[in-house]
Parts: sequence; structure tokens; C-alpha cells
Amino acid sequence: MLGSKYFAAAPTVGLASIIADLNLDMYQPLHSLKVLTVYGLAESTLGADATRVARKFGVRTQPDPQPERNSFVRSDQYSFIRAGIPSLALKFGFDKGSAEERIQAEWLKHRYHAPSDDAAQPVNLPAAAAFNRLAAALVADVANQAQRPRWNADSFFRRFASR
Repeated sequence: MLGSKYFAAAPTVGLASIIADLNLDMYQPLHSLKVLTVYGLAESTLGADATRVARKFGVRTQPDPQPERNSFVRSDQYSFIRAGIPSLALKFGFDKGSAEERIQAEWLKHRYHAPSDDAAQPVNLPAAAAFNRLAAALVADVANQAQRPRWNADSFFRRFASR
């Protein structure tokens, strides 16, 4: 998070020209892309954008399945949130009790921050490509809108908005 914290404090472009942050950190393409977990789904207009774009790819969106972990404020997007920039984090999701949930749980248990957390990951390449296409479509969709993304009126994070 040091890099995002530095960039948000000393951006290479005017901070006012950054309209959104879409964090793709640790997206884990370990299985097919059926569900997209969108951290911050209900916080800004970006959530509706992500849902609309994902639907075009036959992918369903869901909010953070473990909100008690406070993941939305524990990753790079938080530096942008604190700067008032609407943000999302996008990751492969799963349904509770599914094979995908078991695959991710095993990966977290045996690979995450372990010696086997290396370049020889069990990546589902078609799913990674699908994720990349979806993310690129979301970026283009947000960039081509007439209005900037904005925090929802009931969002806790709206307090950081200065514009």
C-alpha cells in the first residue's frame, strides 16, 4: 500500500483529473469467472457500472462476502478513497459452498504468503483473459461517461469527497 499512498499524495497528474480507481490487485484467476466480487459495490456509482458491464459478460456481481474483514479499507484503493476518489476492488468471486470457494480456500491455506506463492500458480488462463476483458470494458465504460463517478449519498466514504 506504500506505492498507492505515495501516488495519491503526489500524483503524476492533477488529483482532480483522476475520476476513479479500479483496483485489480490479487484477483486470483484460479477457476472460471462466474461471479465477480466487487469491494465497494454499494459505495459509489461505480458499483452499478460494474454490475452492468459484468452482466454483458454473463458474470454476476456480489458485494464483499466477508465484510467483517474490512477488506475495502485494507488494500491499495483506500489511498484513493481517502483522497475522495470513488474506488472499487475487483476479484474472482464464488458462491458459498461451491467448488470455487473450496479452490480459493485451499489456495489461501497452502499458497498465500507461503514458499509456493510463486510464478508457478495454478492460473485458469481463459478465466484470466475473461477478467481482463471485463475490466477493460469497465474502464472504457467509466471513462466514456458524461459524468464523473460519485459516492452514493449514504456511503460512509462520501466524507472524503472534496469535489
